[in-house]
Amino acid sequence: MKKQFAVLGLGSFGEAVALELMRLGHQVLGVDNRESQANRLVDKLTQTVIADATDEDALRELDLPSFDAVLVAIGEHIEASILCTMAVKSLEAKEVWVKAISPVHHRIVEKLGADRVLHPEYEMGLRAAQTMAHPNMLDYISLGDNYFVIEIRPGEVLEDRPLSDLKIEEIGVRLLAIKHGQNVDMQPSPQQRLKRNDHLVLLGEEPALRRFSESL
Repeated sequence: MKKQFAVLGLGSFGEAVALELMRLGHQVLGVDNRESQANRLVDKLTQTVIADATDEDALRELDLPSFDAVLVAIGEHIEASILCTMAVKSLEAKEVWVKAISPVHHRIVEKLGADRVLHPEYEMGLRAAQTMAHPNMLDYISLGDNYFVIEIRPGEVLEDRPLSDLKIEEIGVRLLAIKHGQNVDMQPSPQQRLKRNDHLVLLGEEPALRRFSESL
């Protein structure tokens, strides 16, 4: 289902979000007070507007309540982000996401009514640390209560070996799927043999996942 999103602030983070939303088939309005940045994306987004996102009157003309969600991606200047969040909430946007750069910034925009607060630098730092500590881990999602879903690359040593050789369940880890390129097998057989570049998607508690990852 095609949705409409507004991204206020087209820096590195805002641009990345806007372009990915477009790639996913949605409509995106990009807003920035820098003419060069807005013009650079004019052919890549549904619409770009040169405007001061802290100016409530300017934002009112954009009809933000008609969008499914609005992202305040002004992260470099906390004051501008706060003013923008206040304006967007005042205009009664349906859902407001805000990029924050510090715990104080987070608390302020949360009190202003932000529905979701993002910390892209912090979250990327965690991902980088996890990958550095466990090089064969490609991605992970925290589910809370110390449970994670991770995607790992088992390596060439397991090529052409059956899944049963991994003895995954014995260490408290659950195999959710096997990915091979763009193909995803949600119900692999224990007799299925691993291919080169297969990725395993696993669910479990962090200690068990770590032990399994280190055993490969």
